[in-house]
Amino acid sequence: MSELSHIKAVVFDAYGTLFDVVTINERLEHYFGAKAAEVGAVWRRKQLEYTWLRTLMNRYKDFEGLTRDALLYACEELMLTIDTKMMDDLMKHYRRLQTYPEVKDSLHRLHRFYELAILSNANELLLDRAVLHNEIGPHLKAIFSVDQLGKYKPVPEVYQLPSAGLGLEKSALLFVSSNTWDVAGAKSAGLQVAWVKRKTGVMEQLEVAPDLIIRNLNELAEQLVAIQKKA
Repeated sequence: MSELSHIKAVVFDAYGTLFDVVTINERLEHYFGAKAAEVGAVWRRKQLEYTWLRTLMNRYKDFEGLTRDALLYACEELMLTIDTKMMDDLMKHYRRLQTYPEVKDSLHRLHRFYELAILSNANELLLDRAVLHNEIGPHLKAIFSVDQLGKYKPVPEVYQLPSAGLGLEKSALLFVSSNTWDVAGAKSAGLQVAWVKRKTGVMEQLEVAPDLIIRNLNELAEQLVAIQKKA
């Protein structure tokens, strides 16, 4: 484990780390019934694939537009009908994804000792709406979006945004993500990284490893707050 005692700021990935993307499934069930979980899985997979493809092709589109495209793809692949009204409603609910149960309390505890921020593929509108809806804004020092660069994770430049924006050395940052590809990207870019292993899984075979593995953000808060109390 790296020297977490030097950490001054904790930077969180958004979707899958703070916000639970599965909470959209309830609204998907309203339209697609038993197919909802399948739609949600294809939707999320294509979201990620489009971020990588568009970055490689130098054809950036903001995350909300890309998310709409991914949903259209999911419906076409599963031979389901979606109209503009349905799309607009689902995107409205996407902006209101719920946090995981422990997030608010964990951020409250960490906020006493660390600067907190978000670094996400999402555009500012999506992030601002989700943060406002879940009332976690008061705990956050900054929100960083790839919109500033026009490139998506895991491009190394993305992971430099918090250091520049917070005015801190990379060694003073801890990046936190539940996505193994994101963990690998941040670690490869020189950050200390915590992997939130919410489910069973293994790390990517990319010759990098997280500095810390936790099951949820409560565990992160316990460990980091304990370090501060010993200081």
